[in-house]
Amino acid sequence: MMKGKDIQKLVKENSARFKLLISGKIFKIDEIKVFQNENPVTKSTIRGGVYVSDIKEMKVQATIFDTSITKYLATAMLGPNKTFLDILIESEINNESKISLVTNLTNTMQNSSKIVLYLILKDVIIKSD
Repeated sequence: MMKGKDIQKLVKENSARFKLLISGKIFKIDEIKVFQNENPVTKSTIRGGVYVSDIKEMKVQATIFDTSITKYLATAMLGPNKTFLDILIESEINNESKISLVTNLTNTMQNSSKIVLYLILKDVIIKSD
């Protein structure tokens, strides 16, 4: 996987173009940022017997103004499900290639006008045309 700073720069430079793909639907991401988060663990830990939590993780915060996405989130989040659903966040880069962020949803915050998704970044895939 790319280094954290490189991912952050690439996402910031292309932030207006990102889309989230979930359950066969595409949603425009209105605001996105990637950041590194420190977890309160001293070594890699398996949480709930389902996923590994590292000391430092790359996270994605994505804000979507189309609140109709909420009906698709229950199938993606751990809790109601025994496994995470991989959620793809994609963008074109300089009309030459495509970046795909493979993520897992960990938390959401919602009000009447937007929903903010917090996701763990699992992988970054860059494909050239």
